[in-house]
Amino acid sequence: MATPRGRDVFGILLGLYALILYPILRADRPYNDDLKRALIGRAGWDSNGRPLTTLLMRVLQCYDHAMVDISPLTQIAAIGLLAWIGVLLARRYAVGPAWLAALVAFPLGAQPFFLENLSYKFDALSMCLAMLLALLPILRPATGRRGWWLGVLALFGCLNLYQPAINLYLVFVLLDLVLLQLRNASARELAGTAGMRLLQVVVGMLIYELVVGIHISGWVRHQAETIHGWRELPVLLQNFVDFYAFVIAGFNGHWWLYFGPLLVVLAAVPVIVGVRHALGRRALEPRWVTPLLVVASVLMPLAGMVCALGPMLLLRKPEIEPRVLMGLGALLSAGLVVMLTALRRWRRSDGWSHAAGIMLALGMGVVASAYGNAMGAQKAYEERIAARLVDDLAVMQAGHPVHSLIVDGSAGYAPLAAHAGDQLPVVRALTPVYLTDGNAFATRGFLMYYMPDLVDPLHGGHTEAWDRSASIVRGACGMPPAAITAAYRLFLVGDVAVVRFRPEPSPICGVPRGRPAGQPESA
Repeated sequence: MATPRGRDVFGILLGLYALILYPILRADRPYNDDLKRALIGRAGWDSNGRPLTTLLMRVLQCYDHAMVDISPLTQIAAIGLLAWIGVLLARRYAVGPAWLAALVAFPLGAQPFFLENLSYKFDALSMCLAMLLALLPILRPATGRRGWWLGVLALFGCLNLYQPAINLYLVFVLLDLVLLQLRNASARELAGTAGMRLLQVVVGMLIYELVVGIHISGWVRHQAETIHGWRELPVLLQNFVDFYAFVIAGFNGHWWLYFGPLLVVLAAVPVIVGVRHALGRRALEPRWVTPLLVVASVLMPLAGMVCALGPMLLLRKPEIEPRVLMGLGALLSAGLVVMLTALRRWRRSDGWSHAAGIMLALGMGVVASAYGNAMGAQKAYEERIAARLVDDLAVMQAGHPVHSLIVDGSAGYAPLAAHAGDQLPVVRALTPVYLTDGNAFATRGFLMYYMPDLVDPLHGGHTEAWDRSASIVRGACGMPPAAITAAYRLFLVGDVAVVRFRPEPSPICGVPRGRPAGQPESA
C-alpha cells in the first residue's frame, strides 16, 4: 500500500483532533496551574525541570517578566503538532489510505487521559512538542553516528519540555522490534536495534540529569526521588499495579466489556507475530535462541505496558494523574500499526484495522464530549458559588474587618459533572474541584480571581499552618453562621472568615490534629 499524501492525513487528523478539543475550548475553564499563570503570569517550569517550556512560552509571547493567557492559540497549535506526528507515522510505517492512517495515529492525542494535557492553556503546546521530539528518532530515523546523536538531542529536548513524554519513545522502540520480526530479522539484528535504542535513551536521560535534573527543586524534587537498592525493587511492582488500577478504575464494567476484547486482540497480535518469527527461524539461529524469542514474544504485551509508564516506575512516590499517562496513546497506536502491518503481511483485509480504529475513535470522542460538558457545568457551578461568597464577605466586612478566609470542606461536583463522573469515572479524575480544602493549590488560585486580598492560612503548606487553621475552624464549631446559602455556611472567628461546605457539624470539630492531603503544583 502506497504511503498517503501528508496533507490529506494532516487535514483529516486536524479535523478529528478539533472534535476532541472543541468541548474543552467550549468549557473554557482554567486548568489547575493555569489559574495562577493567567492571573499573575508566573511560569515555574524551570524548577520543575522544564526549561525549554519556559523558553517556548517566552518566545511565543515575547514577554518580559509575566505571561498572559493567549489560549486557545496554544491548544490549537498543540493539535496541529499532533496531526503532524500522524503524518510522520503514516510515512514511517506506510499506513494508508489517509483515513486509515488518521485512525491509527488518532489515539496518540485523543486517548481519554491525554484530555488533561490538552486542557492546560499554558502547557498543552509544550507537552505535544515533547511528544514530537520523543518520536522523531523513531519516525524520522537518521543513519550513522551523527543521526544517533541527533536522536539523543531530540530525547534531551523532550525531557526539557515534559518528562513523561519519553515513554512514547520506549513504546515505539518495541513497535519497531515487532515490525522487524515481521520482516524475519535475525536475533542479532533485533538485539542490536534494541541495544542501540536503549543506549540512546539512557545517554539522553543521563545528559538531562547532569545538565538540568540537578536543578530541580521543591515538591518536584521530592516527587522525583527514585528507589535505592535491591530491597526497594517491590516498589516497581507496586507502582505498576497502582498505575493500571487507576486506569482500570477510570471506566465502568460496560466499557471494559465493549473495549476489553479489542484490547486483548491488539495485545495478542504481537505475541503471534513473535512466536511465528521464533519458530520460523529455528533452523537459522542457535538452539537456545528460539525459546528465548518465544518467551520474549509472550511477554511483549507486558513489556509494552511497562514502557508506557517508563521511568515513572522507578519513583518512590510517582504522581498518578491522567496527564502523565501519555504512553497509553502510544500503546494503542502501536497496537494498531502492528495489527495493520501483520494482517497485510498475512494477506488479510484492512477491514479489521478500520473497524478497530473506528471503534477506538468513537469511544474517545464520547469521553471527550462528556468531559467537556462536565467541565462546563463545573465551571458555572463554582463560579456561581464564588460570586455569592464574595457578596456575603462584602456584607460581613461592612460590620467587621476580615483579613483571611479559610475553606472547610468541599463544594463537590455540579450535578451534571457528578452524574458524568459516576458513569465515566475517568471524567471525575479529569475534572478538578476548586472550592475544596483537598486541592489547596488550585483552590487558592481560583479564589484569587474573586478575592485577591484575602489569605487562606490553610494553604500555608506546613503542619504548623494547618494546626493554626484547624484551631480557627474549631472555633466556629457551635457558632451561629453569619450567612447561609444552599452551598455553604459562612462564619466569622475574630478577623478570619470560615466558609464551610461540609454539612453540619464539620468533621474537623473535635479532631485534635492532622493534615489534609493538599494538591501542590503539577510537574
